[in-house]
Amino acid sequence: MKTSPGLAALAVIGAVHLVQKERHHRQQKNVALADLQDRWLTLLTTNPDLAAQWMPKDMKADEFVTLLNANQQLCALTLRYRLGLISKDRLRFVAKWLMSREAVRRYWEEFGSFREEETLGDKRATDVNEVMADAYDAFIRRVKQAAGV
Repeated sequence: MKTSPGLAALAVIGAVHLVQKERHHRQQKNVALADLQDRWLTLLTTNPDLAAQWMPKDMKADEFVTLLNANQQLCALTLRYRLGLISKDRLRFVAKWLMSREAVRRYWEEFGSFREEETLGDKRATDVNEVMADAYDAFIRRVKQAAGV
């Protein structure tokens, strides 16, 4: 039995449509989850009493709120990368800029290893963590070189 070219083309178009629909659905889920995370982080950063319930025992509330805000920036960056809105080169640029901020470096020092464990098996989030870790290491190297260490 021979398939007509028109029927084959229609099948290809249908398959492409299904793939695009699945991709769009996955992106919508990522945006919804990121929105929940952002709202939670905003709630914590604007309510120090609530944040105090979640902070490490050896940390002050104002420090924790600052680190939560840094986490919020990293979550937004991760979403942009996950959705394909920025390239890996642009991700590296933004990571370098973020690591020039003391709060982001302190966040990475305190929670970077947790963030890395949390994203195991998630390629896009792991990419972001690797780029952030590289940016952190590069910043520390520059500081040590400037200090002559």
